[in-house]
Amino acid sequence: MIENTETETPQEIAEEPSNNSSGSDGHRSGGEPAGRTRPASLGQMITEAGILTPEQVANAQEMAWKERLPLGRVLVKEGMVLSTELATLTALHLGVALVDLRSEKIDPASVALIPEDVARRYLVLPLSRTEDRLTVAMTDPTDLQVLQNLASRTGYTIDPVITTEEDLQEHVDRAYRITAQPLSGVRDSDLSVDRLTARTLRESGPAQVIDLLLQQALQDRASDIHIEPSDSRLRIRFRIDGILHEVMNLPLDMHPTIISRLKIMCGMNIAERRRPQDGQLTFEVVDRTVDVRVAISGTVVGEMAVLRLLDDKTFTILTLDQLGFRSETEEAFRKLLRLPYGMVIVCGPTGSGKSTTLYASVLQMNRSENKVISIEDPVEYHMADVNQMQVNAEAGITFASQLRSILRLDPDVILVGEIRDQETAIIATQAAMTGHLVLTTLHANDTVSALIRLRELGVPPYLVASSVAGIVAQRMVRAVCQTCMTLTDRPLAEQQAYAEEMGGQQTRFQYGSGCNACAQTGYVGRIGVFEVLNITDGIRQLFLDDAPRHQLFSHAMDEGIVLLRKDGMMKVQQNMTTPYEVMRVMFSLE
Repeated sequence: MIENTETETPQEIAEEPSNNSSGSDGHRSGGEPAGRTRPASLGQMITEAGILTPEQVANAQEMAWKERLPLGRVLVKEGMVLSTELATLTALHLGVALVDLRSEKIDPASVALIPEDVARRYLVLPLSRTEDRLTVAMTDPTDLQVLQNLASRTGYTIDPVITTEEDLQEHVDRAYRITAQPLSGVRDSDLSVDRLTARTLRESGPAQVIDLLLQQALQDRASDIHIEPSDSRLRIRFRIDGILHEVMNLPLDMHPTIISRLKIMCGMNIAERRRPQDGQLTFEVVDRTVDVRVAISGTVVGEMAVLRLLDDKTFTILTLDQLGFRSETEEAFRKLLRLPYGMVIVCGPTGSGKSTTLYASVLQMNRSENKVISIEDPVEYHMADVNQMQVNAEAGITFASQLRSILRLDPDVILVGEIRDQETAIIATQAAMTGHLVLTTLHANDTVSALIRLRELGVPPYLVASSVAGIVAQRMVRAVCQTCMTLTDRPLAEQQAYAEEMGGQQTRFQYGSGCNACAQTGYVGRIGVFEVLNITDGIRQLFLDDAPRHQLFSHAMDEGIVLLRKDGMMKVQQNMTTPYEVMRVMFSLE
């Protein structure tokens, strides 16, 4: 058992310098000062707890010495103990706090006190600091040599806390990033990644730079990488949860080689700098292959590039109940999908999740009894038991031409990726009238505007009224981080916006304060906000009578439609998102 732990903590011992050498399991060996008791070693704790025999511990210590690794890491690597078991046991024996790094707010200034190579060698991570003390997460606070080394390097007294090896490894990777200093005036809370320096990237070749950017983007859940030249710098931004975050600036002289290398990797014409070019590359990581769609286009200061990451390994086609529908709107939408024929339209701006909703709609259908054919531009993700076709304008394969051929293939359900022109719109509406359920998307701000948009495309009103069964308008809002969510006083504008939709006065709302789980943004992931319009006889007649938009909306509200803003604020009420997000995404509609 450990003696005198109340009078002597590991960090207090670490404050005193020692010339003793390290023992085979990484803790101090040799004599102790008079009247002082050393904390039990990791090996002692494990044997006293009855987890391993002394012989097993001795064998593990020998492996640790040979491999020059801490004993705890060898025990976990060899499967002799579980990392959670090891962390809990150590915390209980030493009376040291056990922490979950996902809920900790990690101070970048504290991280900078310990070099990355030291943090990785000892597997430690600085979390926060006071005037003279530095809190450091580690797996083995009994390793006095490490504690003394860190104290010597930083000039701070080290206060260790315990976490698991996996948790530490993940968050060391997040905290020490191969990135550059941000632009002046950009707040740390606006960024999804921590920064060190661009020196590593500058000294790397263009292929290595692209590889590092892709790795970083995958780690930060980014959907897109934007590479944009300006007069004085090369700006790199990641789109995470629909929001662009500026993550680094690179020297402008790196721009030509990076763009040229991208063109080579994608099979583009390296000499063409005036016309836009599209291509694709495959990025190999440890456990998966990621497809990357690349678009390059010229600007007045040089070519910019956007890389869209299509990660089949981590992408999962969501089900309808995972999209964010409230129970009432979800049931209304499911009724539309159960119709034997008619057109169901999902509308919204680019990036509002329309394709995700279409995929979820097909996923819930019985694909063994129904033949489902899709025509998309492009086919980004493959669906089981769905016959997917891709538009190829250069080969003459358009939405309209493919839609004609699909009608001869005896489909039950037709998914048209997007209605862009009059020809496609007319063929799709005719298909919906001849015994097919047609699912499609349209660029329109709301449900009523989608009806009007079809008329503007040149589809006869009688054809629209006869074929369209229902319309879903949607947006995507960021979901508040559940790990660091806390009640926060908000500005009057947010209070008024909430009260306008919900009626009740409220001054405080749940906001993420920022933690490592959300990369200090306060948000993790996105959820949908929906408006479902069932085309009733009343709506059809008003549309045929060329009624104005406000009159169509008024009638829809009389029939019980919940508009986008109201649906968004109802999700605020459920602590799923924030008033700011709803206002940012939807309050510019009028």
